[in-house]
Amino acid sequence: MKRITFSGGSIVTGNAITAALMEHTTTVANAEHSVTVEIPVLEENGAISTHTLLLSPASQFDIADVGGISEEEEAERFPVPDMPTVGVIANVESDDDARSAAEDFNRMSAEIDEGLGA
Repeated sequence: MKRITFSGGSIVTGNAITAALMEHTTTVANAEHSVTVEIPVLEENGAISTHTLLLSPASQFDIADVGGISEEEEAERFPVPDMPTVGVIANVESDDDARSAAEDFNRMSAEIDEGLGA
């Protein structure tokens, strides 16, 4: 388990969640967006509750190991949440206009490559 300390305090959660948060926070910072994510957190009374964290390019965390439960129990009590999509999301269209736009794009790309001697 890990203790994550940030400007507003600290929380204790699972190793896998912490790793996913750190990876996702890097993605958020690189995309210059903010997202929220809900994660299970161990409360002082031993209960598990859900906390919502705001991840942004300004997010700063300090992480420390915390013992106490087995890996199996940790995985059961602290499942890794789905992380929200960051950045631009593409939509694929299949109508004639989309097909024509894709053909135009491919033709222009080929012309550019030819002009560059590729």
